Amino acid sequence: MTAGQAGVRRRISDHEPAPGVSYNQEQICLLSAFYPGNQAYNAQAEIRVRGKWVPAVLERAVSHVIERHEMLRTTIHLAHDGYRATVHPPFAFTIPVHDLSALPEPERQRELAALRLRLQDTVFDTARLPLLSIDAVRLGADEWVLLQVEHHVVHDGWSFGRLWDEVQRAYNAVLDGTCPHLPPLPGQYQQFVSWQRSRMEGEYGRRAVDFWTGYLAGAGEATPGRVSTGTGRLDGHNLEITLPEETFARIRDRARDLAVSPFVLMFSTYARLLADLSGETDFCVGTAVNARTETELEPLIGMVVNTIPVRIAVGRADPFPSVVRSVQSSLFRALRYNDVPLSLVVRRLRLRQKRGRNPVFQHCFSFHDSEVPRLRFGAATAEIREAQNQSAKFDMNVVVIPPSATRDAGSARMFWQFSQNVFTRDEAVELVSEYERLLTRVLHES
Repeated sequence: MTAGQAGVRRRISDHEPAPGVSYNQEQICLLSAFYPGNQAYNAQAEIRVRGKWVPAVLERAVSHVIERHEMLRTTIHLAHDGYRATVHPPFAFTIPVHDLSALPEPERQRELAALRLRLQDTVFDTARLPLLSIDAVRLGADEWVLLQVEHHVVHDGWSFGRLWDEVQRAYNAVLDGTCPHLPPLPGQYQQFVSWQRSRMEGEYGRRAVDFWTGYLAGAGEATPGRVSTGTGRLDGHNLEITLPEETFARIRDRARDLAVSPFVLMFSTYARLLADLSGETDFCVGTAVNARTETELEPLIGMVVNTIPVRIAVGRADPFPSVVRSVQSSLFRALRYNDVPLSLVVRRLRLRQKRGRNPVFQHCFSFHDSEVPRLRFGAATAEIREAQNQSAKFDMNVVVIPPSATRDAGSARMFWQFSQNVFTRDEAVELVSEYERLLTRVLHES
């Protein structure tokens, strides 16, 4: 390599595939080992299909996408030197079909609910394929529900939209009797693993750790609830509320007045709530961010999302506009190194990890705003709806699914996940109500 070439940043596609796993996957594997048999690291969704479609064609379409993306046919096992990934040959994906169409409506809905719970409680073994399942439930002549469950080591929010966009395109090609022609991928996930490891072990990683050392030094912890007993379970109280279209429109207007995004406004309201309930004025809140910093990563299906700490400094008497400005400034600082895995920060800073406690923050607030496609399977249309199971990875975790151009509803959905080790269900319900009351005050104050 010449001196001129030495300064050139290598592309992800220039790297040889790594035998190991990404930092993002490693953290999930470690936590899954801490909590064996849990479903907290399952991701699930429902796809409502209306019109005539062919399950066998969908099987062929999914099989085609699995062939394209090595991550969807990769298993992970623990070896003597750490976690190792094995890429398997392409395989024929199968979709079990459950026909409930002959049942009376009340019984049909009960059976659907029971099936949904059973599938969401699937315990995946990362050393065995498949780590993705799709079941088709027939409710009527032209009404179906696809129940999707997968392990988080192969999934993030961006991947979810990418997966169904490619499945849709492959389905329609197969239905037309042609071979699916999807754009070639710039690389595979194991090349990303190699690139990520070299990047984090180099100068960039050293600068990032220096940043996080200063950014996190001296931060306290907000604990509005009991301290987790560390039972070894991740059972949760999961609640969902809907913010009507007019409410989210008001959020946009208020955010515009404050020169911030709707996310920053809602995140700041959450931070204000934690400060009021705990009495803490300096603490961290986690937020999930898309860590696809390179354009080569955009077409890849895999676990690339990262959860970063955002340091909150808020005085008890601070007016809300001041809180918003402080939160936005802190968030912008943290986003400079948004692709640095939290597990690496924890390891390099030698932070203690205890069962039932996260080492940096106990509460998260995120927007799940990755685009999802408007699906068409031949003459049939389909709508994607994310779902949740009764688990919680943090004391309190909030995920907002805002309206978008590809979602039919103008309303926003809020998933609230509370650890049963920390909150009772009644306390969880009251906390959601308290957030709604605080958000109302924020939206209507002058």
